[in-house]
Amino acid sequence: ETWKINKRMTCNNYNITYLIECNKDNCKQRYIGESKRPLKHRLAEHRGYIVNHHIDKATGAHFTSPGHSVSNLRVTELEQVKYNNDSYRKERERYYGNKLNTYHEGLNRQI
Repeated sequence: ETWKINKRMTCNNYNITYLIECNKDNCKQRYIGESKRPLKHRLAEHRGYIVNHHIDKATGAHFTSPGHSVSNLRVTELEQVKYNNDSYRKERERYYGNKLNTYHEGLNRQI
């Protein structure tokens, strides 16, 4: 499925939902996240989980698994959420997680 992103988005956007994908052809696992901070700051945390082997974090566990590395991580900002509200932003994260089934078949499932 595809959908159109109607707004210019950068790593400086905040109050966002985002998608992390593994770009390996035989993998394609996905993770949906949200952040009130700029995407570049949240992405730096995910990269830190990988580089520092924080396997208690979903992205750290996945991208340090055999045959994977931080170079396989691809991020897409999905939405700059219209209300600067933690509950609403988390609801949008759940919406995308359900839409892309990341809770059952993706990286949002519990480790």
